[in-house]
Amino acid sequence: MKDNIIYNPVAHLYEDFTNSAPQAKIIIRTILNLAGDIQGKSVLDLACGYGLYSWLFKSHGASRVVGVDISDKMIELAKKKSQQDGDNIEFHIRDVCTMESFGKFDLIVAAWLLHYSESVEKLEMMFQSIANNLSPSGKLISYICSPDYRLAKGNCKKYHLNILSEEPWQNGLRHKVELMSTPPISFTMYRWSREQYQEASRKAGLKLEWHEPMLLQSDIDSYPSHFWDDYKNNCFETPFVCYF
Repeated sequence: MKDNIIYNPVAHLYEDFTNSAPQAKIIIRTILNLAGDIQGKSVLDLACGYGLYSWLFKSHGASRVVGVDISDKMIELAKKKSQQDGDNIEFHIRDVCTMESFGKFDLIVAAWLLHYSESVEKLEMMFQSIANNLSPSGKLISYICSPDYRLAKGNCKKYHLNILSEEPWQNGLRHKVELMSTPPISFTMYRWSREQYQEASRKAGLKLEWHEPMLLQSDIDSYPSHFWDDYKNNCFETPFVCYF
């Protein structure tokens, strides 16, 4: 989970990072493609940060959007912009593991949430909380630290992520990471296997399907030769979708 102590002092820098990272548009494209038609649907944005995906789905016609983040500073920034825009998005300060149900949503987005679970038990709690808020016909779209990434095969500095360390943690791996903003944002992420994600989702009654980031030829052509090789061959991030 996002740590309130870590993110509050640097909340204003997080938007700068997402605006500058070359893969940001790939993530947005992938999430929108997996979401499909948003018009008239309800969306719950978990680990919403300053509200990027909340605004994105509202602009694509969502009827109700609720954003949740553990950082009160992030939510303060999100509420401020929402009030300026008059978009009627709801934002709440909550720990996803223990939050109440905000209703049944057609779509739940958890971009950069689940890999903050420092134990499989916390991962299972997050999945259960998601299931408690998901419509029977709805779906979850999540972006996580890829189970297949290996630091020994390359860092991610060209993508504005500096992976400082990779070490065994319980039955998974733990990373110290810096977002390469000015100054850098440091935090810890946890990597669980595909099987552990599958089992945690299954316990919450969900079926998990793995997907790949939508890197297009136009992206490749817009950067120097071999720029995206590490992203294709040792990608730090990956999406998945869950249904009942």
